[in-house]
Parts: sequence; C-alpha cells; structure tokens
Amino acid sequence: MDTEKRKRLIETAKAHGYIGMAPPRVLVTRSEFFDGNDDVGSIGCNLNEHPGVAAFDVAFRQVESMDGVAGVYLAITEIDETYDSIWPFTDTACIVTRLAAPAFESVLRPLEPDEIAPNDELFANPPEIPAGHQLIRVWWD
Repeated sequence: MDTEKRKRLIETAKAHGYIGMAPPRVLVTRSEFFDGNDDVGSIGCNLNEHPGVAAFDVAFRQVESMDGVAGVYLAITEIDETYDSIWPFTDTACIVTRLAAPAFESVLRPLEPDEIAPNDELFANPPEIPAGHQLIRVWWD
C-alpha cells in the first residue's frame, strides 16, 4: 500500500465533504480510489473468494473505456485512520453512462456484485451527469 496515496485519498474525501459514516457519502474517481491500493478489505470484502484489488481496478478500467461511459466513481463509506494499513472502504461504485445497467453485467459479474441498477443515492459531491446519461450503482453487501 502506498501510504502517501492513501493520505491523499483521505484528504480528497474530506475536501469533498466526508464527515464520518454519516450520509451523504462522497465520490472519488476510479483512479483516486485504486492508485496505491492493495487492501482487499477496501472493496468486495465480504466475497468468499476475493479476486484482489487489481481485479476490481481492471474491471472498472474496462467499464470506463466503454463507449457511452463518462466516468466511474467510488462512494467512500468509511475511513479508518486508526491504522495506516487500512485503505478507505467502499461498497458502491457509480458509473456515469448512457447505457442501461445490464450492459455492465458481463464485465462486472466476475466481481460478484449484489446489485447493478440505477442509482437513487444522493452524494455530497455528485458527478456531472451529461444529457442523456444516468448514474448506475454497483453494490456489494
């Protein structure tokens, strides 16, 4: 884990309005979340066989490169600053897209999300949603 990048991510989340586990959550970009992150507890932590953080990053890079996708964000659920070895935690990714939710199932299904659906959560720093686009939520219980 890159502790400097972890520190930068925490500062970014706080600058966007993170105030503990209370809603609304804040969004960070895919690259902000994954750059320097090797903590399997940061995403998909309840999976029986975790594929590794890099597998999540690769899948979301693939999603980000799809025609009709304007961005991929991760919702910061919890930041534990007690230990330097704990990366901020998320259970939700958000995709800004003009595509319907099923378009992402083949790429994301190996990561075993519990839900891929239109988003209804309000965020402290919502992403810009271009005309004709929507926000799709990818969620792990």
